[in-house]
Amino acid sequence: MKNGINNGNFGAADCPKLLYLPSKYRFVMADTSIFQHLDLGMFRGMEHTLFFEDEFMLADNFGLPANPASASKFMVDYPFKLTFTLLLLCTQGSIRVQVNLREFLLEANQVLILLPNAIGQCLEVSDDCQVAMIAYRDDKHINDSHSDFHMLFYRYLSEQSIIPLSPEERDETLAIYHAMWRKVEQPDYAFTRDALNGYMQVLACNGYQWMLNRRKQMEHKPVESRSEQLFERFVELVQRHFRQERAISFYASQLCITPKYLSRRVHEASGRYAGEWIRDCVILEAKALLKSKAYTVQQISEQLNFPNPSFFGKYFKAATGCSPRKYMQE
Repeated sequence: MKNGINNGNFGAADCPKLLYLPSKYRFVMADTSIFQHLDLGMFRGMEHTLFFEDEFMLADNFGLPANPASASKFMVDYPFKLTFTLLLLCTQGSIRVQVNLREFLLEANQVLILLPNAIGQCLEVSDDCQVAMIAYRDDKHINDSHSDFHMLFYRYLSEQSIIPLSPEERDETLAIYHAMWRKVEQPDYAFTRDALNGYMQVLACNGYQWMLNRRKQMEHKPVESRSEQLFERFVELVQRHFRQERAISFYASQLCITPKYLSRRVHEASGRYAGEWIRDCVILEAKALLKSKAYTVQQISEQLNFPNPSFFGKYFKAATGCSPRKYMQE
């Protein structure tokens, strides 16, 4: 079938157990053996999901009954890593997520945008949650006529994953979503890709405008304290270098301050010390890699720049209470 429409008729053996349920959305996998792909194809067979050539997907739970009991069996407590861009529009209820160690609460009339390589974890979903999802593999659906805004928008999203919408902006986004659905579903339509590219270009331009509006609002916010400014710079550095550097002294030197001063300022801004943020970032990545089952413990140890698997094992166990191998097998 050209458009890859799925009506939930696949059996349990035909697809991995990625949650896509009416009530409690948790975009995570129970079948971790394919985690390394984290592909759009994992969503095949789930209810009210529409594909275009395995590179673009639309999905929602509009009009479906809430069923928290059936959703609870899909609960997992480990993070997942995206290899595609994910846009979630919430129209009702809420979702509490952690993205790259930062917690966000997605509520009605808000959009959550996750970029490739983001490590996320769903922490809580309300029973009445209603969302629409757009997911795509790469940016070829968006042209680079506004490349300067495109890069600025990606930088903005690295700090702010959630964008609030006005009722008018929400309605327009929903209208575009439904128009995209109808176009993909239209039989024998020869220009589906071009149509999707056009709709995605409108969404991209709207996103740039949302960013500009948000930045104007931020201009009227109180100036951040020295501790808050330092904390933001520290977190950005950690996310960039944690795979190679775990010493507080490295980040302090990058910021031209002493390790003791850095840790104190970070604690003032976040309630946690610098070493805890570095450790949690390393452990978050390690958990995602272990649960993927795509790598051995030794390979993960090397990727995270530990001197040997034994040292990595002690580090991981001190933080989690169990060995890497045991965590992988649970």
